Amino acid sequence: MNTWYHVACVYDSVTTAQQVWLDGSLDGSRLASAYNGLWGITTIGATFQSGNASTFNGYIDNVRFEARAKNSTEILNDATLHVYYSFDSGSLIDNGPNGINGTAYGNLLSTTGRVNQALQFNTGPYVYYSYTPFYFLGISGHPFSIALWAKPTGSYAQQTLVFVERPSTWCAHVLVMTSSGQLVASNWKGTNVATNGSIIPLNTWSYIGYTYSIVNGIRLYLNGSQYSTTGAFRFLGSGFPMRIILGGNIGQISACSPGYGGVFTGAIDEFYLYRRELTAAQVWALANP
Repeated sequence: MNTWYHVACVYDSVTTAQQVWLDGSLDGSRLASAYNGLWGITTIGATFQSGNASTFNGYIDNVRFEARAKNSTEILNDATLHVYYSFDSGSLIDNGPNGINGTAYGNLLSTTGRVNQALQFNTGPYVYYSYTPFYFLGISGHPFSIALWAKPTGSYAQQTLVFVERPSTWCAHVLVMTSSGQLVASNWKGTNVATNGSIIPLNTWSYIGYTYSIVNGIRLYLNGSQYSTTGAFRFLGSGFPMRIILGGNIGQISACSPGYGGVFTGAIDEFYLYRRELTAAQVWALANP
């Protein structure tokens, strides 16, 4: 109760397989008889039998119908890929299943990317949201994963790649660079928890993967391979939906874990956010498009 779940129902007219999926995992299946439906009214949130209505008590969001049987990979992405930005042609449109578009603050430019085009950040602009669409980042211990390509330019400085916040309540530089260019992945459990990466080379595309679960803690991947880990811990969330800032921290530094960061100068491409912990093989696949 009081928890969001992704539910998918699939019928394959060729095999007559009937399936129900819960949060991207197969939850039940059987071989059904051939479907002989013709046409009729579709009702969401209620069923009508003999003139009596039985209604659903709760919330329903993002209902979709497709006239084909989706495969397991598609259903897993529908359930757990929260946003994906290709940044092609400078676009901030969400290419994932949820349509959560970003907003540019400042003059963000389109540049040659690792895959097609990327966004160029120059001393100040960032990507943000005027609302808080990332509910699972506020749930203590909820698994999630972040993946992106980054190419810092100019010179090394304390720079924030990915910043998570609930304004005036909770904030963390989850991916940040030190003044020497070392990558750091962090989160919060009443105190800062972090694992260090290598120094990210200037003017070169580097693939960065960040996965989290209670069992494994933060696992930091560089160019497809795991570099370091914090070990197991339960991050302490705000209990509220969060938002993400890409390429900056809107001036919040010392009050937010790990206590340093700043505007990012460079390019970012192919940003993914999942509400699940990716496997090493899945991280490797994203790092080798």
